[in-house]
Amino acid sequence: MGVAVSLITPTYSGDLESCRLLCDSIDAFATGYDKHYLVVADADLPLFQSFRSPKRDVLPDSVLLPRALHPLPTFLKWKNRQYYLVSGASLPVYGWHIQQLRKIAMTLSQPCPRVICIDSDNCFVRPFDAAKAAGGPRSPLYLDRGAITSKLPNHVLWQKNAYHMLGRQEPPLPGDDYIGQMIVWDRESLQQIVDRLESVTKRAWWKALCRVRHFSEYILYGVGVMTQASLRERHELVEHSMCATYWSGPSLDTDGIRNLIAELHETQYAIAIQSHTATSPEAIREAVFGGS
Repeated sequence: MGVAVSLITPTYSGDLESCRLLCDSIDAFATGYDKHYLVVADADLPLFQSFRSPKRDVLPDSVLLPRALHPLPTFLKWKNRQYYLVSGASLPVYGWHIQQLRKIAMTLSQPCPRVICIDSDNCFVRPFDAAKAAGGPRSPLYLDRGAITSKLPNHVLWQKNAYHMLGRQEPPLPGDDYIGQMIVWDRESLQQIVDRLESVTKRAWWKALCRVRHFSEYILYGVGVMTQASLRERHELVEHSMCATYWSGPSLDTDGIRNLIAELHETQYAIAIQSHTATSPEAIREAVFGGS
């Protein structure tokens, strides 16, 4: 029997239809979870209220994140980005930074010992037992071994900052990557990582991350686990992703999406088609739910 697990999805107005599709696919294919939490900006809350159900809650930033994170007025957007001012930080942070903070805050706030963080552009396409996926006595830790090299300068910087903020000595490249579309976290392990980050930086975890600005929540978690023996013992390393991702290329039509689904590995239960491919959520919906 698996452990109790919640599903967590940070999202925003631009992903409304993709998130609707994700929720419909969770309702159709996912079992074994306690509750699915959507976390959104306060301004976006009215758009997502209809997504609530007995198995799904929608929470605004104001109940999870400190008031010291101030979203700038929408008329001050640049390149259609939402910016947030942080007290004590020299520069504002972006919406994608806040998405990462939402995952951490929601994980620490919800009651289950495990969570699965699921991006809002995912779509389940086959039956998925969340409790089984979240593991038994040891929590799965996804890693792409040796994937961080000098060819990925952002990843290199995220890794460097993770080691620095946790007071650990950074090893030479290549480094392991812990980023994925569906990631399992152990709540107690995350709490210990956050506690250490605050002890090392002498700041609240969210403020420390906003000050450094260049960070990955998943790399922080992975580094935190792998550099502390007691946390490493709580985890089982896995090198397969639960989600197949279409990162780049032309827009997919319904047949192309069905071909992607047909090629899934037996350990994969969802697809994620990046928005910059201009593949429409309607085409994905038709491929998944529209018949043979």
